[in-house]
Amino acid sequence: MPKNNDALDILKIAKMYYVDGLSQQEISERTFIDRSQISRILKTAREEGLVNISISLPNDQEASVLEKEIKDGLGLEKVMVAPRLVSGEDQSKALYFFAARFLDKIIPSYKRIGIGLGKTLYNVAGELSPSPLTEKIDFYSVAGSAGTDNTYLQASVLLDNFSSHFHGTSHYNNFAICQKKSLMSEMALKRYKDLLQAYKSLDLVITSIGGPFNKSYPYLEEFALSKKELDLQECLKAPHGNLLGHVFFQDGTIMLLPEDYVITSMSPKLLVNTPEVICIANSSSKVQAIISAAKQKYIKTLITDEPTGEEIKKVLSQ
Repeated sequence: MPKNNDALDILKIAKMYYVDGLSQQEISERTFIDRSQISRILKTAREEGLVNISISLPNDQEASVLEKEIKDGLGLEKVMVAPRLVSGEDQSKALYFFAARFLDKIIPSYKRIGIGLGKTLYNVAGELSPSPLTEKIDFYSVAGSAGTDNTYLQASVLLDNFSSHFHGTSHYNNFAICQKKSLMSEMALKRYKDLLQAYKSLDLVITSIGGPFNKSYPYLEEFALSKKELDLQECLKAPHGNLLGHVFFQDGTIMLLPEDYVITSMSPKLLVNTPEVICIANSSSKVQAIISAAKQKYIKTLITDEPTGEEIKKVLSQ
């Protein structure tokens, strides 16, 4: 066999390994090709898309019924409930793996993708598979960053974690989530306006969602406004959630900041007009926020786990 293998040679070796079940050593003995080269050929087959390996998750009938009930109850376009894949109460790892398998399939269908913040998205990105995709995808940070010591809240980190799996181009939001406009330079203001314009052209946004703020919530330090300008604690007494750094209330309103301040993230109102918005979230503390965001049309697809799905169903039935 020639050193530079053609597609047929690669396919034959891939068939021996993936279909016939031969080991790399057995293939080496049959083809008289060094085992190390067999390994490289199999890697080439995957990278060039000549071999597509898929994992089928267990078919969970209860989860399927739950998906339909939540979908109908919230008026969402799609609901996916990760089945119980691990023992114990915390199903987060199962959710990360489950959500990543879905994103592996659908991300290549989009060209301009927005990526949010949070621990959930960070861990989902870690479960993504390398893609053989060669067509260009533009990835945008749709949220500003918060703090300096929480990896999950650094927009650029999450953006690159997603973009790198699909050989995409990253477009960064280098602003803090809450900015005082009068302190922004002319160049910064222009970049901020350009970002807002870019957000209008996104065809997919992948986000998570936060429940009610508490005293230790990391975003709070970004709202370091004087009490005269904003009584934050008074604002947060009403039922609310957090989406891309925006505080949204169950009555359909969004917390307004003083005139000189802006949230540099994509507006929830803009999400309403985005073709696809996927929210990946779990935890009982987020149930009300998920329901509220769905009813306000901020999200179109929900990916959650069974315990959270059961809680959503319970609230909807009350």
